[in-house]
Amino acid sequence: MLVGIYGVKIPKSPGTDYHEVLNRLSEERRNRTLRFSRKDDRIRSVVAEALIRTLFLREHRVDNESLRFTVNRYGKPFLVAYPDYHYNLSHSGDYVLCAVDQHPIGIDIEEIKPIDLTIADRFFSGRENKEIKEIPEDRRNDYFYQLWTAKESYIKFRGKGLSMPLNSFSIRIDDNGIELSEKDGFPVKEPDCYFKAFHLFPQYKVTLCSENPNHPEEIQRIDCLELFKEFVEVSGGNYATR
Repeated sequence: MLVGIYGVKIPKSPGTDYHEVLNRLSEERRNRTLRFSRKDDRIRSVVAEALIRTLFLREHRVDNESLRFTVNRYGKPFLVAYPDYHYNLSHSGDYVLCAVDQHPIGIDIEEIKPIDLTIADRFFSGRENKEIKEIPEDRRNDYFYQLWTAKESYIKFRGKGLSMPLNSFSIRIDDNGIELSEKDGFPVKEPDCYFKAFHLFPQYKVTLCSENPNHPEEIQRIDCLELFKEFVEVSGGNYATR
């Protein structure tokens, strides 16, 4: 079974269904959304939960109000009562992504911007820092973001958040793809996860990390206004209360 990956571009205007969608989300999400001062942050917050709820309700005949989210001890969210439904959300710039599978999964998207590459000295392993310095200067920024999204996706796949330092493992990127090469100072002989990079969005890097090796060729794009309309339909008259 293929991993499912979905992407939504944040619109300038959220459309007429926005407030109806907001009212059908969890109370925690509604409160968090309303605390944002910027309009695009509020829309992004609503899109994130509407997306995972819609994807779940497409496949399961349950009430929207029965879906309850919580987090593990490291802050990774999951659906209570559905521990085998794995998902991960990521957002950057104009996009929100969601990956879903029956096995642990992590995904990260980052908008490519100019950055002080000395940040790698603090967050990357010695091997990764050496490789960055060997990359031609005009490609270093691009390589940095590819590596960063790979490392973030791995941490999210593991579900351990900031308790797992970025420099505690090494990622190798070459013509053969992306792989975990070193962990806690030791070479990784048999990686237990699989990476895939996606290049569908100009000026963005996206990397998926999963236990499932069956990755799609591309991200399924969903129009935001169509997502809101579908969510209102699949959630019926059920308003989330938790």
